[in-house]
Amino acid sequence: MSFSTSPILMAVISVACLGRGAAIAAGPLEGWTGSISGHARTMQETYRGPDLGLGPVKDDAWVHQRVQVLLTADYEETFRLASEFTWGRMWGKDSPLAPPDQDEVDFLQLYAQYRLPLAETYSLTFKAGRQTLYYGSGRLLAAREGANQRLAHDALLLSWKQGDAVQVDAFMASPVEIEDGAFDNTSHPERVRFWSVYGVFPSPLGEGHAVDLYYIGLHDEDSVFLEPNGEGGRELRHTVGTRWWNKTRPVIYNTELIFQFGRAGDRDIVAGAGSLGLGYEFAQTPWQPTLMLRADLISGGGPEGDLHTFHPLFQANNYFNEGGFLSPSNLYNLNPVLSFKPHSKLEASVGVNFLWRFSAEDDVYAPPLQRLAGPAPEGERYLGTAFNAALTWKLTEKTELFLGYTHHEAGDSLTSVGAGNEDYFQASFRVEF
Repeated sequence: MSFSTSPILMAVISVACLGRGAAIAAGPLEGWTGSISGHARTMQETYRGPDLGLGPVKDDAWVHQRVQVLLTADYEETFRLASEFTWGRMWGKDSPLAPPDQDEVDFLQLYAQYRLPLAETYSLTFKAGRQTLYYGSGRLLAAREGANQRLAHDALLLSWKQGDAVQVDAFMASPVEIEDGAFDNTSHPERVRFWSVYGVFPSPLGEGHAVDLYYIGLHDEDSVFLEPNGEGGRELRHTVGTRWWNKTRPVIYNTELIFQFGRAGDRDIVAGAGSLGLGYEFAQTPWQPTLMLRADLISGGGPEGDLHTFHPLFQANNYFNEGGFLSPSNLYNLNPVLSFKPHSKLEASVGVNFLWRFSAEDDVYAPPLQRLAGPAPEGERYLGTAFNAALTWKLTEKTELFLGYTHHEAGDSLTSVGAGNEDYFQASFRVEF
């Protein structure tokens, strides 16, 4: 299979899918059902000191608009054709535009899916085409929700399920790169591809508790870790991990351990990360406050010998806070967060994040895994303190207003390389249909 799907082929499949929906509306076909859904989101963002003061402009602000429309045609509970269109535009940005900032009309998703029932509670599903992938807490595989244009992959996926308790997915994929025109986004598996087996299983701790076990392989012909050598080069990285989490209350936990190995250029990869999430929900207290403690230990290392810098793969850009200033590589942190509900339709959170470099000899990284600043000259480790506040107001069942603010007070590990403080504000309005 070629992951670089031609726009003509994608258009043909989409029209076929839309045609089914139109036919159902005109006169139902036996066994077929169709649906149309989507959302529109308008977001305003303001940065003061972008890239921790190392960016090309001192201050920046912009507005961006995103519209996504999903069309589906289903035959009973076995077969689905899906086509999701996306469009985005940005106004007012002084910094150079990044590919996810805007796009003409294109396909976010375009796939065919077949579900084979094997027994009363068992099923096997095959899904082929362009699709979004999100697993676990988004620490490694997320959909880039905060950006104007979300991340999709051209992929082949096989999913085995046993009821609602067990699911094992196996897939091979290549990330889709956003181009300027209409219906021209494509993946490049000859440059970047990855494959995975990801399973979710019942935990020995009982009902409402679960364990994720996974393996992810990554092949990258232009590794970010080899750029200082002048030409880039090939990276083959293997990731194995486990996540322990629960749905029960009042105690909340979400803990993950990850190990990485492989080779980048002529260097062996030995890296890893540990993430702790532990909290308590005071459900009977006014405003139902929830107190969480999050902590991460994410490896990094110097330029010689084994490569110890952790690769977060396709992580959520707002991994630590709404500002998303730092990528989860070469650092450790402590992050207490308090969330509460003053009203049934209103949820707020406040948090503070204390961050240090794991290795002073390694760089500081910004999303999506790009070098922001070099090693600390005198071994300084403290990256600073980030203060975060967020407010979500569910105006109606299908409309939502979100406000977010982050201030990062730079520590000596940043000021020693010329970086400084940064502020971020976001206001977004989302309508679903």
